[in-house]
Amino acid sequence: MSATQAFLLATRSGALALRRDDLGILTEGAKADIVVWDGEAPNMLGWVDPVAAIILHANVGNIKHVLVDGKFVKRDGKLTAKNYGAVKDQFLQSTRRIQEGFRGLPPAQVGKDFNGVTPYSTALTVDVQRGDGDGYGQLSHSSRRYQTQ
Repeated sequence: MSATQAFLLATRSGALALRRDDLGILTEGAKADIVVWDGEAPNMLGWVDPVAAIILHANVGNIKHVLVDGKFVKRDGKLTAKNYGAVKDQFLQSTRRIQEGFRGLPPAQVGKDFNGVTPYSTALTVDVQRGDGDGYGQLSHSSRRYQTQ
């Protein structure tokens, strides 16, 4: 998949797959959600194709502005929410509560269901390099390995 294809899937083609004509396009009457990237960041410099630069090399630290429905929610790298402190505190309380819930669960065991719901088994690995080893480092004796031809 090319960087342009990935970009279109994340924007216009993705919107059309959701049957939303008002998304993934900049036109009158459409949702005005826009992300502005800092093209002067070191990881963004020197790329000829700006779409490929964003898809392949950008990170969240490169986001300069974000507009949602035509309103800034991030400007000059800073969130604009007036009550951001309260939102952050509520988020951190929620994460602590969720983490405590998971700490109380018994550890997953291979061959059994995790938390009585999801089957849990040893992950399969595939050889990703020629010669000795598989590119994953030292594996335990219980891991199953498959070699590609």
